[in-house]
Amino acid sequence: MSEYIKGVRVLRHPGQQDHTDVTLTFAVGARDETLRTIGVAHALEHLVMHGVRDLPIDVNAEVDLMTTTFVASGSAARVGEFLDRVCRGLADPPVDRLKLEAGVLTAEEGAAAHPVVALLFNVRYGAKGPGLEWLEGPGYDGLKPEHLIAFARKWFVPANAVLQVSGPLPDNLALELPSGPAPSRVLPAGRSFDGPAVVEFAIPAAGVLLTMPPDGDVRLPTLAMEVLQHRIEEQCRHVGGHSYEVAADLIAGPNGTSDWVVYAEARDGSEAAVSRAVVEALTDLAENGPTPAELSYHFDRVGEQLAAGDPELRRTFANEMGSRFGEPECPPLDRDRLANVQPREIAAVLKEALPTAIGYAFDGAAELWADAGFTRASTCPVIAELPPGRAFKPPMVARAFVKASRSMQWVRTNDALVLRDDDGVHEVRWDQVAGVMCGQGDEPTVVFGLNGCAIPLGAAMFRGADQLLAELKDRVPADLWFDEPNDLD
Repeated sequence: MSEYIKGVRVLRHPGQQDHTDVTLTFAVGARDETLRTIGVAHALEHLVMHGVRDLPIDVNAEVDLMTTTFVASGSAARVGEFLDRVCRGLADPPVDRLKLEAGVLTAEEGAAAHPVVALLFNVRYGAKGPGLEWLEGPGYDGLKPEHLIAFARKWFVPANAVLQVSGPLPDNLALELPSGPAPSRVLPAGRSFDGPAVVEFAIPAAGVLLTMPPDGDVRLPTLAMEVLQHRIEEQCRHVGGHSYEVAADLIAGPNGTSDWVVYAEARDGSEAAVSRAVVEALTDLAENGPTPAELSYHFDRVGEQLAAGDPELRRTFANEMGSRFGEPECPPLDRDRLANVQPREIAAVLKEALPTAIGYAFDGAAELWADAGFTRASTCPVIAELPPGRAFKPPMVARAFVKASRSMQWVRTNDALVLRDDDGVHEVRWDQVAGVMCGQGDEPTVVFGLNGCAIPLGAAMFRGADQLLAELKDRVPADLWFDEPNDLD
């Protein structure tokens, strides 16, 4: 029978131990913010953890793209006190210290995802959902108390939490979380391409995003991505000596699908070699599958994982969290079928996913991907041509002396704001504005679209900018406007 405390699902780990370990996980993370409230989950976690800093036990907390987690280890009584204080802090966030904590958060420079992961999710999703991690928004000093309170009340409710306990269960747990229904989320539609694509930027690394089908009873998609990551790590770190960090991240998609990103950092001068290793690993595995030695290694890894702890309890936790993300239930692992997986099955999964691939290359290395059938793409969507509407151009002096300005033109239509620059024609529809950042001094105001496009507007950029900015004030709700972050370089 399922166990609950004050509406929170509880999972008990077997084993005999005198101390207590707990993990309280909420199905909410950085992807559930908005452009205006970027950082709100991390700020809330900091404020809550400030309230347990005096407990003489091991405590910690973390926010990633999909979850927020609080952990503690110590005596049952102290751990129970930790849980109750955390829950009270979520129910009534101590926002009076928000201004002070904003400085700490800015100094920490923490992130919910690696820059390559953040960029590729931004290419796929724009300024919404997981794509927000690439953007800065108003900064921590731009958050308001009401943002934290509203976020806590929506997401940190009992029905969105799972508590795992090893050791004695603390007595009389209150778990006084905000009351409310289980939250629902609308998964944003992702940008797709006509076949595999590649984008460039200045992060010294390479990586690839793949949309994978739901895991079945042998977990083929997950196994395929682990094989790919291992192949890249072997080539980039152990064979080539180019990388230290090689890792993967994922987010849940609709109907059990997942967007995976595998990436490898590159030391100075090895960016092209790392790109070559990533794209060759992907295309070779999609064509030929893993070697027998690679597959045997991963079978052994799965065996070790199954031997550590209770695999059925892990599956229960995964399904509990998955239900909160709207995912279908994952069936039990069929060990006999897994032991007979063939290289061609791994190849088939990767080959089917290859058209969804979005590669990432350091500036100048995209040609290596083009040779493998990847089409060069812009980091944000572009349209074919400028639409008719009121046009604005840079001043004649700028066009005479600044080459880049010669191609620039702004157009305001009844439906959208449009900019043509060297990268193409960018469009932000009036009803798809994610936020507007007010520039300080001579800096331009920037209009961010949910699609990922960003259009700068400034009096020094073109005549008529003041009139367009005034119109923007009328069209875009006040709660979407924010000041440029103080820490923005």
